Amino acid sequence: MSEQENSQQETQPDPGFGGLAQSIGARNLWIVILAMPAVFLVVVAAIIAVFGKPRGAEGTQTEAPAAESVAATPVSQPLPAGIAIPAGAAPGAIALDGDRLAVRLDGPDGAEVVIYDLAKSEVVARVPFKRED
Repeated sequence: MSEQENSQQETQPDPGFGGLAQSIGARNLWIVILAMPAVFLVVVAAIIAVFGKPRGAEGTQTEAPAAESVAATPVSQPLPAGIAIPAGAAPGAIALDGDRLAVRLDGPDGAEVVIYDLAKSEVVARVPFKRED
């Protein structure tokens, strides 16, 4: 063989594998285009079927509670007449925990948190916020 024939053989693709890919390429492309979305939908449906039920919902339906069970319960103590807020202060965030009510007051002197005891109708604590300069 001459050098010219060797160089032509090296530059030409292998007809066996390349020819096979060319002959079945279009059909495989259609199979992938049509089959992959169908496989995806089947997998998603299976996941929803297996994991889609909420816990405790097997065979039972949740119903709204009867009106009698939601009725308000009477209060044994009278509510306080009101909560005193210093002049110029505006209430901010409010949090309730049992009989304790925490209120953030934003006033001209700065912000503070006032904790009220609703059962005793009195201020339990005041926590002022001060800036460190």
